[in-house]
Amino acid sequence: MKEPVTELAGISLPSIQAFLDRVRDLTESGAPAERSVERLAASWRARGLRPGDVVLLALPNGAELLAQVFAILAARGVPALVSPSAPAARQQALVEALPARALVAMRRPAPQVREVERFTLGGAEVALFPETQPPAALPGEMVLLTSGTSGFASGCVFDLDALFRNARRHADAVGLRAGDTVLVNLPLYYSYSLVAQAFASLLRGADLVISGPPFQPAAYLRLLADHGVTVSALTPLLVRSLLQQGGDFPEGLRSLGVGGDALSSEHVARLLRQRPRGELYITYGLSEAGPRVATLAAHAEPSHRFASVGLPLPGTQVSLHPRGTGGQKELLVSSDTLMKRRIGLVEGEKLHAWRGPNLLATGDIFDIDADGYLYFQGRLSDFLIRGSEKICMASVRRLATTLPGVLTVRTQVVPGTEGDDYEMVLTVADEGRSMDHLSEALSRLLRLAERPRRIQVVSADGATAALHK
Repeated sequence: MKEPVTELAGISLPSIQAFLDRVRDLTESGAPAERSVERLAASWRARGLRPGDVVLLALPNGAELLAQVFAILAARGVPALVSPSAPAARQQALVEALPARALVAMRRPAPQVREVERFTLGGAEVALFPETQPPAALPGEMVLLTSGTSGFASGCVFDLDALFRNARRHADAVGLRAGDTVLVNLPLYYSYSLVAQAFASLLRGADLVISGPPFQPAAYLRLLADHGVTVSALTPLLVRSLLQQGGDFPEGLRSLGVGGDALSSEHVARLLRQRPRGELYITYGLSEAGPRVATLAAHAEPSHRFASVGLPLPGTQVSLHPRGTGGQKELLVSSDTLMKRRIGLVEGEKLHAWRGPNLLATGDIFDIDADGYLYFQGRLSDFLIRGSEKICMASVRRLATTLPGVLTVRTQVVPGTEGDDYEMVLTVADEGRSMDHLSEALSRLLRLAERPRRIQVVSADGATAALHK
């Protein structure tokens, strides 16, 4: 039997435990969450978790989620985080696609599966599946799921030390340091929250305050003040909500980061006016890159650069590749923090993401100015941003085609109130199948953020007329 793991990617388990013990978990109610990495790891080993087995964590934000991540790594397993609100059928499809050896959730994971070992671990419940397949990964690896960009049942495999390397570079870019208090209020299954906030805080000796949705501007501002938060990050959607409602940022908030989608230069200027002595960082990244790619220190730049996402991080090289006939150019990224490989069921544009050895196509359209600053122009049409969620159109179409009676599915991206939206046209064999029935069935397959703004149902005879662009 192998000796227990004593460090993860160069960080000792006692250091990791000390970091977890300092976390202020605002999501806790009732009994304190299990935070002991050693105890959780021992339990995983005792239950027969094999080196390289993937464990799917469908848990809400909290210290226990981070403890499980580190414990699974310490048990030589491979953690992967997924939204706890994902439907049970979606979680099970992900288990089968990766494949995952275990699924961890707050309440009865994999409820329809019979041949499974069930037990409680910490405050969560575990479904441990039989050893019918070899482990899907290797010890020391971790999976970042990419539900928006390459299909809901796929992910990217990284070495943990590559994720830590990316976290260090991001920390350097935004000036994160020991003594900082970092607020994590975005879901930890977002690669930004996990790597750029949680891992970076561990590596820099900062403290974490963990909260969760829903986001309420007034409550957010109070939380910053009450807990002495010095570093926070928001999505553009949350920034717009905050600016619309108004309110003053506390003086103690030194650094505010914005990423996940484009933020207009006007909103950048407004944030700077509200916080004239504060630091504002506009960031760009994608899960496949590990995940951060570029950062703009907006507070230190002239206003003509407010529309930029900044310069590539050290060790990251970028280039542009022509796409189509309209003069658009796709951003290509090369770095020693890129994913090693994909895992699961990959769909859409990202089937063809590799353009050469260690050269990744992002699916994003960019310009680069003479000084090397990156300017986001838009996305290729296979996925969109709605609110703060990335939605893969290929996955949505495939799921819709599983509905009884549906022959074909078309999606059309349209402007929405907060970024892109989309509408759907279903071609059905049975004209008598009701719109309400199909809408309800589709809602059971899709998360709320993934559901179309409008569904049109047409019979096979009328499909030719209805399915025009």
